[in-house]
Amino acid sequence: MEILYRDFYHFLKEKTLILLLLISFTFNAQESFRLPLGKTSDKIKFTLANNLIIIPVELNGVPLSFILDTGVGSTILFSIDKRESLELKNASRIYLRGLGNEEPAEAIKSTNNELRIGNTYSDDHTVYMIFDESMNFSPMMGFPVHGIIGYDFFKKFIFDINYSKQLIKIYNPASYTYKKCKKCYQSDLNLGNKRKRPMIKAKYKTDKGLVDVNLLLDSGSSSALWLFENPDLGLTVPENSFDDFLGTGFNGVIYGKKTKVEGLNIGDFEIKDITASFPDSLYIQGISLRSRQGSIGGSVLKRFNLIIDYPNKKITYRKNRFFNKPFYYNMSGLTIQHDGVRIAKDYNIRKAPSRPSLDFVIRDNGKIVTNVLKADASSFVYSLEPEYKITEVRPESPAALAGLLKGDNVLEVNGRPASSYQLSDLNDLFYSEEGKKISIKVERLGVEMKFTFYLKKVI
Repeated sequence: MEILYRDFYHFLKEKTLILLLLISFTFNAQESFRLPLGKTSDKIKFTLANNLIIIPVELNGVPLSFILDTGVGSTILFSIDKRESLELKNASRIYLRGLGNEEPAEAIKSTNNELRIGNTYSDDHTVYMIFDESMNFSPMMGFPVHGIIGYDFFKKFIFDINYSKQLIKIYNPASYTYKKCKKCYQSDLNLGNKRKRPMIKAKYKTDKGLVDVNLLLDSGSSSALWLFENPDLGLTVPENSFDDFLGTGFNGVIYGKKTKVEGLNIGDFEIKDITASFPDSLYIQGISLRSRQGSIGGSVLKRFNLIIDYPNKKITYRKNRFFNKPFYYNMSGLTIQHDGVRIAKDYNIRKAPSRPSLDFVIRDNGKIVTNVLKADASSFVYSLEPEYKITEVRPESPAALAGLLKGDNVLEVNGRPASSYQLSDLNDLFYSEEGKKISIKVERLGVEMKFTFYLKKVI
């Protein structure tokens, strides 16, 4: 998608502003979302992919897909299809620094945009366009994801998020009445310090008992639980852990320890045997470990149907059909992402009048130098197929020991063309039972190679 920047040139002569940010964005308030006159509620269907909520939006009349992310303050655009045009108004350049260890990311701040989600709309919306390719979620998801939206959307409404039905109901607080629910747990949602990031209280189970923890409510993280080491509180990495790639922040990849912890209590709900990540301290510099001990992500949140009420600073949990599902982790050591498409050419015998024939190429001296296949062009079927690439290989993992490398192009998995898998289904293979055999054919430097390994539990 071509981006058209209005009022873009003038800022090039201005001094660039560097903003020091930590995951959320704390910019000035803008005109809020609202419902059409006479409407008090709305509902939208969402797609649940990799534990993330993907919602349809319209930005200046162009349909896009955004992640609904309670962990961010402002609306961020990072992936645009080049086939269409999107106009961003009143653009100016800024730099953003977030979770990660690289240089600040270049971005564009654009004001006075129109954004629609279902029947709700904001006609004076500020959007931040990030140019850093590493922040493109589409390769990680396997389908287009253009941006993320959080506080800007949540701040004026009450949200009833039903993970089971993949449905969100949006209510005007003035007309909403809470229903009695004996199986629910309601607690405070802390939006203090003008940080626009909701914090919840939970109890983390350690060898010394239950420890009170403040956790960022982060629906934009597909993980279950992130914890920050704090020996004074008993938050230490268990011995049964391994080094792993944890994800990508606004300033690069994030590494740390992955493990399983005994449990987490949210009110009367006890969540057992949870996968947890402890990011290296290098990547969380600047976060106050006194006020925040970690984050709770989509892998936990999807186990509840939630009522998130920013205006009244409340959150209500009710467990759903996902609650007792076990927590899985990647036992292969591979991280695979979408890497564009390739043109596939296949001979279609049903459409061809006859089999392709051999034709000899002969030089003037009468010598045969080669032969080629000759067939009617209509005998071939051309299609665009997704390409997948290995982007991370965990050291000492089954995949690493088998010989797979970062950068290998994946051609086949377990005898099936990689292009026949959805990315989520492909990755699910690596989260299945221990001992499962995985065979992979890859292309490396133009050479096709086959590897076999078996999934192995580490924690």
